[in-house]
Amino acid sequence: MRSRPPPPHERELHIVLAGVANGDKKWLQRVAGRSKSVHSWVAPKSASVGDEVVIYVVGGHGLFATARIKSRPKPRTDWENRHGADLESVRLIEPPISLAALRRRVPDLKWANYPRSITTPSHKIVEQIRALIGKRRETGIPDIEDEDIPSANIDELWTLALLRATSSATKKERVRVYRVASTAIRNYVLHRAKGHCEACEAAAPFRTPDGEPFLETHHTTRLADDGPDHPAKVIGLCPNCHRRAHLSKDAKSFNASLIRKLPRLVLAAKNTD
Repeated sequence: MRSRPPPPHERELHIVLAGVANGDKKWLQRVAGRSKSVHSWVAPKSASVGDEVVIYVVGGHGLFATARIKSRPKPRTDWENRHGADLESVRLIEPPISLAALRRRVPDLKWANYPRSITTPSHKIVEQIRALIGKRRETGIPDIEDEDIPSANIDELWTLALLRATSSATKKERVRVYRVASTAIRNYVLHRAKGHCEACEAAAPFRTPDGEPFLETHHTTRLADDGPDHPAKVIGLCPNCHRRAHLSKDAKSFNASLIRKLPRLVLAAKNTD
């Protein structure tokens, strides 16, 4: 007789890895929320049927999805000294949890300092990870501090950039919300641009003292038209293109071309590998 999996609070939780170039990320997005199983995902040899899995996508995406172990791990024929297990009940974490947020909220998880392998955290840390994922899913808002914004992933930046002060918020809360949103918009745009002007596509003309490509953010519409407060209305430009958008003879038509281009840039960023 097949044994039942242990209750949720007694299950082990394993953090496993996923790639981008190999199609793992796209596969997770396709199967999430469906009954389709994922076959032979790299998992610890010690994993048991019913164990929880948190999937970390490398390349800055962070904790990307959760799943359950469906089958006992078996040696992988295509990867020496690795085991694979089937996964089921894949569910995305939206937006994914960046390492910056994970390190701040689960400081005892040493794996987050060098996430290059699979790991099975202690039960104390597991409860913290579950709480972090649960809160992210409940609110959909990254719970990160201002200083973590430069290390946030692009999905977190997009979500933070859309923040708005509510009528019930205090004046102090509204000030912080707008400050966070403003910082997130700039970081989102520069992350999306990947070091190249989003108008002429030339590489940034130089790097800043901290090694980052220098680009400027340009608000294509006025504040009254929901411009500077919305990441879909802001574009990353080299200094020449930024001056052209404001001072050139064809500034109006050039700015109009940027507005037409922005939806494609935003869509590409959402679907980025």
